[in-house]
Amino acid sequence: MEKYQGGRDFDALSKFAKENLGPSCSPEHLDLCDAAKKKQIEEFLALPIADLKAKIKEQDDAMEAADKELEQLMKSLQKQYEEATKAKDSKKDAIKEAGLGLMKSVQAHRKKTKNEL
Repeated sequence: MEKYQGGRDFDALSKFAKENLGPSCSPEHLDLCDAAKKKQIEEFLALPIADLKAKIKEQDDAMEAADKELEQLMKSLQKQYEEATKAKDSKKDAIKEAGLGLMKSVQAHRKKTKNEL
């Protein structure tokens, strides 16, 4: 099953329901499956239940590991972003402390006095 990504208005929901809801490829509805899915279902049906449970756990664990990897990456990126933001702020503060504001006011004063002459 997939998350619904479409619109939230009646027409979009109605169209999605007509196209996607109802019987779909499964062990109960093999007639709705393509050849590849039928073969896959038959292979799973032939497995002992303990083996099927082990395969399911293996795949669930792989999905969970993928989620954890993404979460770790996001934390790392967030940390890098925060460090870069702090560095940028420090550089800007140093530039301001070095007299940027005063330089700009002197520049504006010179333009103003030049225009007055």
